Amino acid sequence: MTTPLPGTAKQLSADGLRPDARPVWLVIGPALAASVGAFLLAVTVGPALTAIQRALGLPASAKLWIFVAYLLPAVLAVLAGTLVGRRWPTAVTLSAITLLVLGTLLTAFAPGSGSLLLGRAVTGFGAGLAWGTTAVLVAQMGARRVWVAPLVGGVVGLALCLGPVAGTLLAQTANWRLPFVLVVPVEMVALLATAVSGIVVLIRRASPPAQPPTAPSAMKPS
Repeated sequence: MTTPLPGTAKQLSADGLRPDARPVWLVIGPALAASVGAFLLAVTVGPALTAIQRALGLPASAKLWIFVAYLLPAVLAVLAGTLVGRRWPTAVTLSAITLLVLGTLLTAFAPGSGSLLLGRAVTGFGAGLAWGTTAVLVAQMGARRVWVAPLVGGVVGLALCLGPVAGTLLAQTANWRLPFVLVVPVEMVALLATAVSGIVVLIRRASPPAQPPTAPSAMKPS
């Protein structure tokens, strides 16, 4: 009878990691999507919001609704992203980015208040899904979340700070729609990164796991 070597009792996942620790590169796409969501939340703060109101001929009360139309669906979607993204992070993130792209385009080319609020709501829901899934993935990084969490949080926080600055500058120098148009390529990069990482995970799962080494059996006396 053979005896397993010390340390081989712990089963490894198809990624070569413990089941409770996902690969770090899996969080790249979701973190980028979460950053875009934070940027789009803040881009309508300040003078940019006034520019939208004036360009579309909206009442003063529309400023509040433009912000709430984004934030409320985002808060509700965080819970869904946390629950569903725990098991299917790639599928949830791809859905989130699709909503981000659709909502961003609706907002960028909105002819009036109805389409604008719809675009903001769709974008907010996609952002909430990305935030929830990213938080779950960071929590599943195992011991590496000590440095992954601050890194992801810093990127999302930076995007949140850049939103008002970019919105104000572009609204005053060009057009309020420009920030939403320019962010679409970034969303496509997040979509590509998420899709590639998901394909890699599927390939690793399909590959047979490496067999742990076994101790040589004792020689039988002749």
